[in-house]
Amino acid sequence: MTLWRCFITLLLSGSVALFGGTQVFDASRGNLSAEPPSPFLLGSDLVVYCHIAACERRSQVSLVWDKEPVALWRRDQCSPVVFKLTDVQRPRSTLHCKLREAGLTYVVGGLDLRGGRPPDKPKNITCATTSRSHWAECRWRRGFDTHVPTSYNVSLTSGDRTWYWTSEGEELVLPGAVLDVNEQYQLVVSARNQFGRSQSDPFTLVHKDILVPESPRITHVYFENSSTPAAVLRWETPEDSSNLTAAVGLRPDGSSSWDAREVTRLGRDEVRVDGLEPLVDYHFRIKMCVTGAGKCSKWSPAVMRRTPGKGPSQPPRVWRMLSNRETSLLQNVTVLWKAPHPESYSGQVEGYIVVLGQGATAREEMYGPSLKRVSLLVPADLPPLAVTVVTSYGRSPPAVVPLGLSGDPGPALRLTVPEANGRALLVSWEWSRPQAPGSDEWYYVLDWISVPVGKSQLGWMKVPIDQNEARITGMSVGVRYNISVYCVNGRGVSTPSSILAYSGQLKPAAGPNVSVLAHRATRLLVQWEDPAVEQQGGFITNYTIYLWTLHVHSQEIAVVVPARGRRQAWLECPEGTVAIQMSASTSAGEGRRGNLISSRPKQPAAGPAVLVLSVIGVAGFTVLVACCTPIRRRIKEQCVSWGPDWLVKKLPKPGNSQAIKLLEMDAWSEPSLSHTDTDSDPPLSPISFASEEDSQPPLLSVQNPTDAVVTETPDHGYKPQLTAVPRAEEPNQDQTYPTEEDLASGRFGPPLGNLLFSVELEPSTWLQNLELDLNRSDWWGTEDHAHLVDLQKGETLVAVSAVTGYVPQICIPSSGQEAE
Repeated sequence: MTLWRCFITLLLSGSVALFGGTQVFDASRGNLSAEPPSPFLLGSDLVVYCHIAACERRSQVSLVWDKEPVALWRRDQCSPVVFKLTDVQRPRSTLHCKLREAGLTYVVGGLDLRGGRPPDKPKNITCATTSRSHWAECRWRRGFDTHVPTSYNVSLTSGDRTWYWTSEGEELVLPGAVLDVNEQYQLVVSARNQFGRSQSDPFTLVHKDILVPESPRITHVYFENSSTPAAVLRWETPEDSSNLTAAVGLRPDGSSSWDAREVTRLGRDEVRVDGLEPLVDYHFRIKMCVTGAGKCSKWSPAVMRRTPGKGPSQPPRVWRMLSNRETSLLQNVTVLWKAPHPESYSGQVEGYIVVLGQGATAREEMYGPSLKRVSLLVPADLPPLAVTVVTSYGRSPPAVVPLGLSGDPGPALRLTVPEANGRALLVSWEWSRPQAPGSDEWYYVLDWISVPVGKSQLGWMKVPIDQNEARITGMSVGVRYNISVYCVNGRGVSTPSSILAYSGQLKPAAGPNVSVLAHRATRLLVQWEDPAVEQQGGFITNYTIYLWTLHVHSQEIAVVVPARGRRQAWLECPEGTVAIQMSASTSAGEGRRGNLISSRPKQPAAGPAVLVLSVIGVAGFTVLVACCTPIRRRIKEQCVSWGPDWLVKKLPKPGNSQAIKLLEMDAWSEPSLSHTDTDSDPPLSPISFASEEDSQPPLLSVQNPTDAVVTETPDHGYKPQLTAVPRAEEPNQDQTYPTEEDLASGRFGPPLGNLLFSVELEPSTWLQNLELDLNRSDWWGTEDHAHLVDLQKGETLVAVSAVTGYVPQICIPSSGQEAE
């Protein structure tokens, strides 16, 4: 322990600089004394001396009395330092003397002061005994507190005899042997302590006057089954208690004070105590008193019992909602109820009992404690319902719910007043029906349901009949509610009065859906649909229609339309294609825009007058053309000048073709090549044979010397079929080619008709071996320029001259021999 003390002293000393106000207890530096010493008489003046063993002139000495500094009274050089306390009325106090040196404060001494008073005169002396007791108990009050030990001396005098007893408390037990029932005694109580003495007034003691009933004994405590806990106490006593009254005292467990309660006498030895709290441990005691005399027995020994929980004392809060009839004989009813207030009952809710109907036909159903609504099919005449809540400590009275309608008009709802936080709404109404005394109106019912019903939040409350307003809490901002109020009486339920309201409004979460009904050059008819109710967030005050064209630098035009009226509007708009979008606004501001569409003006349709004039004009023009030949000729010539050549040129008939006629002629008949018919072919082109000495540059070359090559000059008219047939054998080298004269005279070979029949059509041979030089720049020549073909030795070239008319079929014979 010494080491710990040194450690603490060093710690306190070293922390002075840090904390500044730390004190060190050091009794070796001095002591403290007071005159007069304790205990002293309260109200005295005290002189306190603070003795310092060793000090310097610069030392500071102070006195603290219960944390209060005391002014310095006198100082004799360094020690002692004297302080004076005047009229001290504190029975308990503490003094400390402090010395401050070198930045440290030392507590050099302490003193506990004790004060007291002389005893007060004892008062209110009472004595009591019973008929079966051998003792008499006497009590008195000592008066004010002396704060010091006080003793009491009791003297009992009868004639020339006196008895003395001493007591340290405020009571004394006298032996019954010294008391004679026929004598009278004087009792005096004296009090004494170190400050003085006092004596009570004489108390006259007569045996019959101090005789009190015997103390009872509690035998049984039980609690009645009621909504409020009440205790019933039974007791027993050796004497008749029919002419005695009972007083009950109780205190909760843990409390030190007893509470006297009024009781209800249930029998000779039975009383009831009301006003108890449920589920509390109470201590009970009882005493018997003589009626009108004020003499009571001693309290009985205490008995502790725990009060049970209380059942609900009020009917539950119940409401109903009528739905569509299931059949002509049944009605669908939704019954709603709320749990009782927790402070109105004890324990747990075990369930709810719903009774439908009355008397022998009543039907009772029990539902669980978590259920708060139930749908029932009831008869169409709508008998009343009764709902009772069942708890672990009893049932509530039934709540009768009328299902039928009273036929009375409902109260008129006023405008609602939302609160600042948007979570509550104050609703008021007016009831036009006069409220006469004894009227049968029971209460109002206020219910509210959110819109749309598919996501409904249903709430309701009962309101006393003497109120005309209610505060709805737990509402959601931006949700629309349908609020209704009813009046319920013995005849039924009134018709509802309803309004739509918001506890707080928001900006719309979506815009209207817009469409165009008509679009003219500078006017536009638009139609729109409001967004869904759950997206509106409040009451729509106006709409804003935005218009702009599809140009890059187009400016947006905003048109504000009030919410009242039809959901259509004619607008002035720019010309051309227009983009359209809409938004809705509530009291909270403008919401989001809706769908974006575009529209272009439609061309005006021809009216009936325009159509009639057009028909008349066409008919007149047709008649004029049909009747006037010069006009018809001019139109034809103009059409011919505008159209292509083939549109007006008379096409030849295939049956009049000279080639076809040659094919149809007999092999040895002479053809007629006259060109008299306008539908026949033009004259055949002359056939000439080119010699191999021809030195013109070739255009087409044939690699196979056995093949013949046919060249065709481009022409814009009809192209005949060209057939090249390879010769079967090499030509005779000595053979001479016919001249034009020979051909004209017919001396060379058979006639042309026989020549055509000797031609064999085999195009596959020469077409496979034909290679065209496509890179030649002179592939297409002029009409008067002959195409040149480079022939190998022994090959034959047939040149077809370019003509602008019909080109006949050209055939090359297979050999120079005459056909058979």
